[in-house]
Amino acid sequence: MNPLMQRGPRLAFALLLMFCAARLVAQTEKITDLVHRADAAFADEDRKLAQTLYLRVLEINPEQSHAVYRLGQLARNDETALRWYRRYAELEPDDAWGWLAVGDKYLRLGKPVEALGAYGRAARLAPKAEDVQQRLANALFRNAPALEPAGAYSGDSDGNRTWRFGLSGDVAMRGGFRFGARATRSDIDDGLTTAVLDEGVFRLEGRPRPALRLALDAGAARLAANGSAAWTTPEANLRIRWRAPDSAAAVDIRAQRMPLGTTPLLVSNRAMRNELRLEGTAPAGPLRLRIGGRAAEIETAIEKENLRLQGDAALAFPIGWRGEVSAQYHRLGFQRISDAGYFAPQRVETMEGGTYWELGGDGRWSAEVDLGIGLQRLEKHKEQVGPWKPALRGWGSLYLDLTRTVRFTSEVEAYSAPFAPAGAVTIPNWRYVSLTFGLLFRIL
Repeated sequence: MNPLMQRGPRLAFALLLMFCAARLVAQTEKITDLVHRADAAFADEDRKLAQTLYLRVLEINPEQSHAVYRLGQLARNDETALRWYRRYAELEPDDAWGWLAVGDKYLRLGKPVEALGAYGRAARLAPKAEDVQQRLANALFRNAPALEPAGAYSGDSDGNRTWRFGLSGDVAMRGGFRFGARATRSDIDDGLTTAVLDEGVFRLEGRPRPALRLALDAGAARLAANGSAAWTTPEANLRIRWRAPDSAAAVDIRAQRMPLGTTPLLVSNRAMRNELRLEGTAPAGPLRLRIGGRAAEIETAIEKENLRLQGDAALAFPIGWRGEVSAQYHRLGFQRISDAGYFAPQRVETMEGGTYWELGGDGRWSAEVDLGIGLQRLEKHKEQVGPWKPALRGWGSLYLDLTRTVRFTSEVEAYSAPFAPAGAVTIPNWRYVSLTFGLLFRIL
């Protein structure tokens, strides 16, 4: 056989190897150049260019783990970032910091059970890393069962006083949910007669999606007042909150059925409230526009159902991400006057300036404050509208970590106005205050 023909296949194979090697070298050089340019854009905080270049890297080599990790850092929302970090952990399963990033995103998405698994993997890979151990401890805390005894007091200018004591607890579930139960007893006194309200409810709360929060309370209440038979009724509270990623747009829906167990007379008359609330928030340039409405039906044993309608509007100016100031308008009214023990004017109008702030948040303590000051006027049924009078309101909460497993919780609320939207207003020019205290124990 011709020697040239004998060498032909080997020569062709060698040429193919040379071609593949040259192509691989060219591809590697191209990836190296793209990564260098992308890293430079990342360092210059040019997020759009960096993201484009890293995506081009993955078009050439889908397993380039550095580009995958950077895309997780550049993601516009936590859900997208989590997908990139999980992909990085698949490509680099022995990198503890990849699993740490996965755990961080799970925790931000309200899924402590999943975060605990990722942090545990990171801790096994880097057992001496302080950051890993701290995050693991935080996930253990967030994932731990909780038990909270609490007490509360409320009083109003009509002489009604309520003392409430209760115990609640919950456990973490997969998917970002917690399931628990609460039992409370309220002793109600108006200076002449007394009443008792016992409640037992189950609670499910969580974030099935990053932008969606759900909370459901469902159970029963048993009420009894001096001189009247005890009665039992179902109660429930459903809340659905949605907030658009990277936007101030939000929707808040609430549906509630609850006894108006704030005075012995209302307990004796078996007063109940069924209410539906809807509130929407939309960005308006540098401002936020909030519009909402409520429709409630008040039912008692001594008279027909009474419809209450309310409309709310607010224009808020955010101050950073921790606070805001706002101008607000509220209008509400009842279908008819009531003799069942609650004040039901035909129309109530309120104009006020408000401010809301979040404070602390360094891991040891946090607080919230919501204040309003303005004017209010009301119109009783078959009477002329009254003059504008001062209306004040305030609400605040405080959370303080006493130890790694014990948290002190407190909340205060107060009103002074012709008509205050708290509990069940009994008379005009009503003043009201409530205080709640609790100790939250994490069972590690």
